[in-house]
Amino acid sequence: MPGFLQAQMLLDTLDLSEVEIFSNKPDNSAGYKVFQIDSVQIRQFQTQSLSGLITSTTPVFVKSYGHGSLATSSIRGASATHTEVVWNGININSPMPGQADFSQIPVFFADKIMIYYGPGSIFQTSGGLGGSINIETKTNWQNRLNVELLQEVASFKTYSASGKVSVGNPKFQSVTRLFYLNSANNYDYDDISVSRENPPSEQRQNAVYQQKGLLQEFAWKSGKKTTISAKLWMQDNFREIPPNMLVTVPDGNENSQESLIRGLVGMEHYFAHSNLKIQSGILYNFLNYKNELSQIDADNTVTSSVNLLEHVYHGLDNLVITTRFDFDHHQVVSDNYPGTQIRNEGAFCVGANYSLLSRATFNLLLRQEMIDNKIAPFTPSFGVNFKMLKNQGLYLKANIARNFNVPSLNDLYWSPGGNHDLDFESGFSWETGLAFREQFEQVNLNAELTWFYSDIDNWILWQPDSVFSYWTPSNLKNVISKGLEAMVNANGTFAKFDWTYSLQYAFTSARNMKPVSEGDHAVNKQLIYVPEHSLNQNIGVGFGGFRLNYTLNFTGERFTTSDNSRYLPSFILHDIFVGKTLKIGKSTFHLQLMVNNLMDTQYQVIAWQPMPGRNFSFSVKYGFNK
Repeated sequence: MPGFLQAQMLLDTLDLSEVEIFSNKPDNSAGYKVFQIDSVQIRQFQTQSLSGLITSTTPVFVKSYGHGSLATSSIRGASATHTEVVWNGININSPMPGQADFSQIPVFFADKIMIYYGPGSIFQTSGGLGGSINIETKTNWQNRLNVELLQEVASFKTYSASGKVSVGNPKFQSVTRLFYLNSANNYDYDDISVSRENPPSEQRQNAVYQQKGLLQEFAWKSGKKTTISAKLWMQDNFREIPPNMLVTVPDGNENSQESLIRGLVGMEHYFAHSNLKIQSGILYNFLNYKNELSQIDADNTVTSSVNLLEHVYHGLDNLVITTRFDFDHHQVVSDNYPGTQIRNEGAFCVGANYSLLSRATFNLLLRQEMIDNKIAPFTPSFGVNFKMLKNQGLYLKANIARNFNVPSLNDLYWSPGGNHDLDFESGFSWETGLAFREQFEQVNLNAELTWFYSDIDNWILWQPDSVFSYWTPSNLKNVISKGLEAMVNANGTFAKFDWTYSLQYAFTSARNMKPVSEGDHAVNKQLIYVPEHSLNQNIGVGFGGFRLNYTLNFTGERFTTSDNSRYLPSFILHDIFVGKTLKIGKSTFHLQLMVNNLMDTQYQVIAWQPMPGRNFSFSVKYGFNK
């Protein structure tokens, strides 16, 4: 008893166990394939872009023109415009090309990254015929003061510095993140355009890139039931655009300068049996593109207003009903458009999530949109999770859905070539699979096998116009994409070691089923730049503050012509990561060495665009937590 009283008299801070509070948030992903990138891997890739993280941790094919150059994704055989990128609930794909550049999204600005395959993203956004990538930042209400400083030196005269300061209390939190990145990007490569047997070594020129950015977040708790938040993302990107191996141009011929601002304010209020979320934002993007040989100096300005209202009702047993309204307004001023172009998008979505006897979960989503006073295709989806064995974690998953993608503003208005008469791309998809989740004594095992099928009609294809000789888009293709995806993820402990293992494999058959002209040789051929086979494997071991990771990435051959007469060979990349963490009081030091492309493989992701060989990065991270 005296000891107990003495404990109560302590005037110093007591370290209490963390308490997690769970709300009745609907599981809108039940029945769909969703993959969350491990938080440890996000920390390992903090100095890199989203393209590097996705390439190294998933089998998703990222179409990259090289370090710092344009990078987009192809999920399940769909095009880059069929991958939606969602940041804290809003779509950040540019309405001009209809896609997002992964090389311009820093991993340092993310706390959580999830990939929704196929129609799993319908509740938040349409257009993800391949899927969506969701990027989120999280508020830690227990934080008092946290400081992170990170410095990295890498191959090709690449330097980066970043910092994060989090300060607050249970009522108010502020998080400030800053980063700076500069690279000469002058790596060596084998010039196979001269000779494939004995290619001379050349150095990549005119490929400099620089990025700098700020992400500021505030969060307030106004009473016990209301949270108010504000987020501001500002970033400047400059890069030279190098030519491919076959072209010689003057130094500094082609470059782009981009400035962007993304601002969000939101409010969430919790009632007894429901919660309400309101969010509004302004997105601004300015891009200047220069090409001296072509005498191009073009400005493009995009200003968007994004707004959403979401209500979740959970007052009935085992049933959660979610209603969401979205309204977005886009205005584009471009030297390549005939005047200012405006797009208005409105959407209404209602979802019902029902659990039956703890064995089955059903999802029904109904979404209707209107684009510029034109009613878009109705997009319903239905998914189910069923626990097959009462005492084991074996689940049957299945879903069926319709989705659509609106033509980008470049498709409609680019001058010359834009086609005002384009229709929506639309398609039906379904998938089914088995998922196994079980926890043994010292091992957690998660495995999943998924078969998918999608039929996309009115696929937009750009091709030369026979009369005016410039390129123009039309609704020409019908694409059927089908395949198999397998995943195994395990982690556990052995003696004083902790270990992780993951293996992800994807087989994708994406073929054009409709001839676009008489004698079209592309019918029933694999789409260009869609590998049939891709695989990612990661092995990690930790001991005494040390961490060792080995990653293997396999990308199969990609056809570069629509008739499949030419292709890029498959390649395998090996990467190694070694890290050491030291704790001194409330301070933490983390040293990290990464060796990318360990075997110095010479490869191309895009034809005639060389990728770097073996390269290194070394970083030092300091952290202080109170």
